[in-house]
Amino acid sequence: MNLPDYIEFLRKALNNINEVYYGSQAWINSMLNAHGIGDEDPRREQLIPYLTRHHERVFCYELYHQYRKIMEQNNLTEKVILQAELRKSQVGKEIEQLFSIQSTDAIYYPDFLIHEPGTFDHQDLIIEVKANPKVTREEMQNDLLKIDQFISRYQYQKGIFLSINVNDDKRNRLITNPEFLHFLENQIENKTKILLMFRESAKKSTVSINAAQLCKDSKR
Repeated sequence: MNLPDYIEFLRKALNNINEVYYGSQAWINSMLNAHGIGDEDPRREQLIPYLTRHHERVFCYELYHQYRKIMEQNNLTEKVILQAELRKSQVGKEIEQLFSIQSTDAIYYPDFLIHEPGTFDHQDLIIEVKANPKVTREEMQNDLLKIDQFISRYQYQKGIFLSINVNDDKRNRLITNPEFLHFLENQIENKTKILLMFRESAKKSTVSINAAQLCKDSKR
């Protein structure tokens, strides 16, 4: 199976996810209001990150289900599999030398990997997901650094940063931020291999932007 097929499968899987799994800002507000936690309640700011993380996990479970179903429908017989939250941490010096790789800087749990377990021969795709409608530039950068490390050190072919619940205005502010563009240009080695994907809701289309192309366009 070619890498573009896996990316197309991801787009199809996103199209199959219902709105209820997104856990948008409206859903978060409704949950807080239902429990009598109004706008001025100090507990509100403490609970929002928890609810966001909870629904990010719910969304990832559904994405895994839809993604794997599509892979199975395409009769994949390869050893390459879809795996969720697989731990990649420090590897031994002997392994580093044997495979000519470096471990990541710290323990790290990717949201999704498409790879062949137990070998470095078929490392296809790493996917990181953010569900927070108020995702920050710093959060994006942290995930992109991790993706970049996986590509450089574990020889993954492609990385995807997927952000859901972010509207068009928020997305444009994030990707045109001068500090973010400077970060991409100077700290991400594998820009051509990294895709930024945004999906506001189940009713909206997925927006895809190549990191290298984003840097190139910003200089025009």
